[in-house]
Parts: sequence; structure tokens; C-alpha cells
Amino acid sequence: MIGLRAGIEGYAEETVGVMMSAYFVGFVLASIHAPKVIQQVGHIRAFAAFASAASAFALCFAIFVSAPAWIVLRVLQGACYAGLIIVVESWLNASAEPGWRGRVLAIYSIVMYGAWAISQPMVALAAPSGFVLFAVVSICLSFALVPITLSRAGNPGVVLATRVGLRRLLAISQTALAGAFVMGAVVGAFFGMGPVASQQLGFSDTKTGAILSAALIGALVFQWPLGWLSDRMDRRFIILGSGLSGVILSGLLVWTLTDGNELLVIALCFLLGGALMPLYSICLAEVNDRIDESELIAAASGFVLVYGVGSAVGPFAASLVMGRIGPTGLFSFMAAALALFVAFGTLRIRQRQRTATADKQSYVATPSTSHAALPLHRHGPDRAEGEEAPR
Repeated sequence: MIGLRAGIEGYAEETVGVMMSAYFVGFVLASIHAPKVIQQVGHIRAFAAFASAASAFALCFAIFVSAPAWIVLRVLQGACYAGLIIVVESWLNASAEPGWRGRVLAIYSIVMYGAWAISQPMVALAAPSGFVLFAVVSICLSFALVPITLSRAGNPGVVLATRVGLRRLLAISQTALAGAFVMGAVVGAFFGMGPVASQQLGFSDTKTGAILSAALIGALVFQWPLGWLSDRMDRRFIILGSGLSGVILSGLLVWTLTDGNELLVIALCFLLGGALMPLYSICLAEVNDRIDESELIAAASGFVLVYGVGSAVGPFAASLVMGRIGPTGLFSFMAAALALFVAFGTLRIRQRQRTATADKQSYVATPSTSHAALPLHRHGPDRAEGEEAPR
């Protein structure tokens, strides 16, 4: 919605790119500091504060229509959403019995991807040039307060953002770490600048929502088949194969966008989302194969941070390319970034042996949200210390 409204206001691609990147800057910063807030005031109060602020910021976008104001609001919005997600994931972590952690994480991933997919077509509910869509976002955030604030008080414990150093992550798997950064960049660019490119090409708001929704549905459909394959093959081949598929699909989209075939664009975006978005979980599984169980949460927490930094870089980098060659520059950027990653990964495969099948952990679909979901990983240690969460 922000991308479409920014286009209506006539903002340059580079300005919109800064807006889209600003969200992830706020998200990354809050991922580090939000657990301290939750510890001080508790889960329910923290959730209420973050949701109330995010609801107000959604309305502020419609009131203060200017690029500087929107950039600041995007940072604040990203920070609030990070806090909300950490509360929810810490709550799930505290509620899940050890034997159910993997299943809870899988269900949570499905709910998240499903909600994201359903939300995209909602842009057709009203014109982005008006106030209604901003009010819809505010209403949804207000409704999100209801089940949390009606729960009885408790102290479920907070998952702290402990991380291993970048050097340690590089030593574990350079291919997986590079994959996390590049996936964050291209996925962030796609969802941040995709609506702008679609609008510039003359697609309707309904078609724009369908394009983004198709990519998310593709991620849901391909998540488990790719994970199943990665358990039976060298995960690095799956990572590079999916990356190469992303290069090809991005190239096809450059050609298809100029041709104006909307249905083909939706189909290709379905395949693109299916090829790229599950790679986060596969790269994380590659890291897990090479570390001790005691390091899983710290390593994966650093992994989330690298993904977040990539997400902050991607939209702005894509906007620079779009500003020079037009809307197809989005997929040109994605193809170039993925091609560099595939080339780097191919060199690394020759320099390091594959993980023995006996040493591999089974694949777990993991959302690229925050570090707080990671203790739900069935290969990791038990939940954070604290009382059982209210249900």
C-alpha cells in the first residue's frame, strides 16, 4: 500500500527505496532492544504498547503525506512490528511443550505466510489515494490487541537475542551466510519495490496484490518439497539450484513485463516465490548441520540479523537500478544479485566437503521473522526460563 501511494504522490524510485529499507532498519534495531522492554513491563503491556503505537502510525501515514515523515514513520513502524513479533514468538516458545516445538513452529510458519498472502489482495478494498486502507491497517492492529489483553497475566520469559560473532558464522558456512544476506536483499526488494514496478507498468491494484500474493503462496507450496530434497542431497546444491532458478525466473520476468502479459507475470512470481523464499530455512539448516546443539540459537539469531541487514539494503539498491532503467530494473537487480551469489556458492562448493548424511539435522521450516521463534526449532534447547505462558 505504501509503495502504491508513494507512486501516486510522485515520489522518485530512490525515495521509495529509502522508505522500504527504513522499515527493516527499524525492525533490526528493535529486534536487538525490544526484549529488554518486554522484560521490564511484561508481555501483555509490551504488546499493547507496540500495537497501539503501530495503529497510530498507520493513520499518521494518511495525515502527514511527505517523504521525510514517511521515512521516519517506516522506521518506527518496523520497530513496532519487531516488538509485536518477539512478544508472540516468545509466548509460543513458553507455551509449547518440548515434544511439540517443531509442530508449533511449522503451524506458526503456515499462519504467517497465509496471513501475508491473504493481506495482499486487500489493497483492492479501496483506492490507495484515500484514507480507508490506512484505517483498515489500524483496525487490524486494534483487533490484534483483543486476545492478548484479555489473557490473564503471566511471565512466560523472553528469548534474549544472544548471537555468535560474524567470524564464527563465516567459519560455519560462508555459502549459507551469503545466502541469508542475498535472500534478504532480493525478497525485501521484491515486496518493497514490486508494487512500484507494477504500478509503473500500468497493472491495476488488484493485479498488484495478486502478484505479491502469488509469490507467498508459492513459498508455502514449495517449502516442504525443497526441504525434503535438502535432507536427501547436499543442501548447497539445493541452495544454488534455487538461486539459479531465481536468476532464470527474474530474467523471464524482465521480458514478460515488457510484453504486458499479466497472467504470465503472476505465474512466474508464484514460481519465483517458491524458489527463493524457502531458501532461508534451507540455509539455516545448512548452518545447523555444522554446529553443536548448544550453539543453535546463538548462531541462528545472528543469521536472522544478517537476513535483516540484507532486507534493509535490498529495496534501496533495487530502487537505484529502477531509477536508471525503469520498472524492469527490479528484476534485473534480483537476477544480478542472485547470479553473483550462485557464482560465489559454486566456488565455495569446490573448497569444502559436503556434510555427511549421518550428521545432518532434518529440515525445519523456519519463518524469517525474529530470533524469538528459534527455540521452537526441534533441534534446539528447550524454551526460555520463566512461567508457563497464559493460553
